[in-house]
Amino acid sequence: MAATASAAGAGLLVSAGPALAAAPAPIPLTSASCPADMAQGEIDGCVTELQDLLNSHGAKLSVDGDFGPATFTAVENYQAAHGLSRDGIVGPLTKASLDATSVPAPIALTSSACPADIAEGEIDGCVTKLQQLLNTHGAGLSVDGDFGPATFTAVENYQSAHGLAKDGIVGPNTKASLDGSSTSVPAPIALTSASCPADMAQGEIDGCVTELQDLLNAHGAGLSVDGDFGPATVTAVKNYQSDHGLTADGIVGPNTKASLDGGSTPPPPPPGGGVLAKVVSYAQAIENGDAETGWGGGYIQYVWGGGHESQPGPSTGTCVGDPQSLSCSDPGAIGLDCSGFARWVYDLAYGSDVLGSGATGNQIAEMTQVSSPVPGDLVFFGSSASNTEHVGVYIGNGQMINAYDTGTNVQTNNISAGGNLVGYYQY
Repeated sequence: MAATASAAGAGLLVSAGPALAAAPAPIPLTSASCPADMAQGEIDGCVTELQDLLNSHGAKLSVDGDFGPATFTAVENYQAAHGLSRDGIVGPLTKASLDATSVPAPIALTSSACPADIAEGEIDGCVTKLQQLLNTHGAGLSVDGDFGPATFTAVENYQSAHGLAKDGIVGPNTKASLDGSSTSVPAPIALTSASCPADMAQGEIDGCVTELQDLLNAHGAGLSVDGDFGPATVTAVKNYQSDHGLTADGIVGPNTKASLDGGSTPPPPPPGGGVLAKVVSYAQAIENGDAETGWGGGYIQYVWGGGHESQPGPSTGTCVGDPQSLSCSDPGAIGLDCSGFARWVYDLAYGSDVLGSGATGNQIAEMTQVSSPVPGDLVFFGSSASNTEHVGVYIGNGQMINAYDTGTNVQTNNISAGGNLVGYYQY
């Protein structure tokens, strides 16, 4: 799924999951209708609710109301991540923890209601606000107000990128940086404007850099857009220059400006939906392990976070947020998650990285919903368009090709296997 170990895989055909339209209506876990201890084998609305709650923590389950092996594993993972007894049984403590996960209202980090040092283990509106701010810098966190391991890693990454002590603790300096960065970004200025220097270089802070960062992000750089030409922007410029046959010196001169200004919009699809036909063709080639994609490794496995590096294509993933992921037990694992797969297919078909390195939420923002999908469109799943969890390439006849789940390869599944359908979208 979208950078998750449940709904995104690589190449081998597997049978489609059960149709989700018949999922029992959700029942609150604390209802008298739910058993005191929910366990594998149960099929009812209590399990539907359980799966919805687990998916809000990145489980990427098919919501079908059936407490099967995947739900059992997701329960164990949740329990391990939240300091609960890891037995796969949803008893009173696990229910209380899951039910308590309604997102606290955000509180400004500088409020007296927030501790001087916000650290791992805290659950409140201060953490909600922290996660929102980190997400403006590309963290891609689930905003739940719970300062867990993923938030800790995102804080460390932010600190490292902004010259702060990398300790994962949100103290006064980190708070000031986050609060300041969210409100003081200079308005973008076109790179070709007379207001921008002929050669933009490290150290510049202005709207020209804001525009530069926006353009680089359109090519998958994943920069924090702050108008500050710092080391991360230098690296992104060099990567862009190298990828586009320019001198990789980190200086944004006339040639780099012309390339960025001319290259930020992907070429329009040729008549007759030729690009979408290419999308399907490349998706099928990836599923079959064909050489035409430029990938020499045969079938491509699902790996959490695979395909989200600076360039599209199979890559090592990260186990953050997903203890199931192959990349946790095998650091050398190479593959794709669901959004990494969609990104690569669209890059191959369009000739540029039109979807960027973000997860499903970033990708759906680039798309337009359509009521009559055609092969090559993307199909998204989740609770809403603002909370997506999985994406696949629609190939017609109620099917999609997708990176589906840990332990599988890129594969064809029925649309019903993807979870709660959000809709079909076209670039």
